[in-house]
Parts: sequence; structure tokens; C-alpha cells
Amino acid sequence: MRLVVVGSSILDVAARPTSRVEGDTSNEGEVRLGAGGAGRNVAENLARLGCRVTLVTDLADDFAGRFLLENIRGLGIEVRLSARARTGVYLALLKPDGALDRGFCGTGTEAISPFAVLGALPDLQDFHGAVIDANLSETAVAALAERCRRLKVPYAVESVAHERARRALPAIPGCVLIKPDRAEARTLTGLPCDTPAEAAACARRLRSMGAGTAIVSLGADGFHVEHPEFSSHIPALPARVVDVTGAGDALFAVAFAAILKGLPLRLAAEAGRRAAALTVACPTAVSPAITPELLDPAGLNPTTDGGRP
Repeated sequence: MRLVVVGSSILDVAARPTSRVEGDTSNEGEVRLGAGGAGRNVAENLARLGCRVTLVTDLADDFAGRFLLENIRGLGIEVRLSARARTGVYLALLKPDGALDRGFCGTGTEAISPFAVLGALPDLQDFHGAVIDANLSETAVAALAERCRRLKVPYAVESVAHERARRALPAIPGCVLIKPDRAEARTLTGLPCDTPAEAAACARRLRSMGAGTAIVSLGADGFHVEHPEFSSHIPALPARVVDVTGAGDALFAVAFAAILKGLPLRLAAEAGRRAAALTVACPTAVSPAITPELLDPAGLNPTTDGGRP
């Protein structure tokens, strides 16, 4: 499959404490730099699945931009760039167990004009599908979704984060897939989203808003999948958590690729579940264990029989 991803590429800085954390002082910890950004993460996952990927993103000619560009090209991903003054940075403060304590994101992608984004876009008719990252401005998201709908290119929406999720609203009608986490689902639907039953209600609301398939993630508590042919809460697989960064991107990317490949949604959900488990057990935002075998129907035997066939 040939896929295009439009979204952010940012430098990830992850800090994990190795001793008791004290306020108002410096603490001992592990600090890692890595390649990140929702768009870039999704593009890498898709490339590792064997897809031919074009990433439309924005980078500056600075240390972070050069680091990211080398990383993206090294993965065999075609890059189309719109320029910017400074490359974005994401700071993740992790708990000792690798779970996210809090994150701070300075992408600046929303400042890139829709004209610059559309100007860097390849001819969408040459692609089997597209991904739109809500780090872009709402105007750019709306313009990209409209172009996909007009050209009948299947597209998925990555809602990325709590407040930025609002930018995804214009792209929900007609999308093949949207996968918010609980905070993003609350923003998009106005409904509570703390339990599996509430996640199911949010997913149904997203379907009523025009999404083909809605996956609402509850992190370690699994996720709910809603589609006319399949509705189920899927428990998370047990995993040794190293860093949760990128797990949602992996679930999203692998599920979307599986849907485009024509896998039943039950198997697409299982493939995404396995991808998320591989990612949280890895110190980088994308696990090198993501391979084309994840989309092999013969190897996908879900351990849950919930939902309706």
C-alpha cells in the first residue's frame, strides 16, 4: 500500500526518575532524546509494516530538524517539507514505572498555514489512504479532509492530545478511523470517558458524528472498538512497561493499515493491540518489532471473544 501522512515531526525528550522525586531540586534520572511527533510516529509504524509512506511535515534547519530528517529518511520514508523557524519539542516526564506523569508539547505545527501544507502535498490520487494529524491547524485539517473526501481517498484522523483534539472535528465526517484516548474523547464528544461503558458511549457518539470506525483508548485498561459489524471492549495485553510514549500511535497506525488491507475489524483491533504492547515495552516511540507479520490474518487469534460478530 502507498500511504501519505500529514502531520508533526518533533524531538522527543523523555525523563524517567531513578530515585525518589523531590520538589524544588534536581533529581537523578534517565534522559533520552528520540524521534517523535504523532505524524512521524504513525509514518514509521506504517513503513515498518511494509507500506510505501510519504510524510508531509515541517522542520527547521536546526539540530532537532536535522536529527529528525536523518531519522525519517533512514527509514525509507519520502519526506515533503514545509519550512518553519524552529523544530518542535515534546517533553515527557515519566513515572518510575514508565507511565506518563505529564507531558509538555511545543509543536508549533498549528502555525503552518494551510496553503503551505497543501502546497507540500503530493497528488492524493496516487495513494491508497491518508492520515491527518490534528497537530495541524483546524483550517488545515478541514482542507485536507475535504480534499480526501472529494478524491475518495480513505483517511484516518489522529486526534493527538486533549485540547488539540478539537481541531479534528471537521475531519470526523467521512473518516475511516479515529482513535482518541479518554481525554481526547471527552473533548470531541462532551461525554465522560473513564470506564469501558463510557468509552463505548463515546465511540458510539463518534460514529454518529460520521466516523466509519471509532476506537476509544483507556490506556492500560484497553480500548473500545465501535463499528456496525463489530463492537467490543478489548483488554490491553500484559506488557513490561518501559515507556508508554507512542503506544496510541502504534495502535492507530496498525489498525488503519489492517482496515485498508481488508482485514475484519476483529483482527484489525487485535493487530493494533499487539502493536501497542510491543511499543510500551520499548524505550523508543516506535518499536522495531513492528513488522508486516502483524497484519498476517493467520497469526491473529484474539484472546477475547467479546463483542458481536
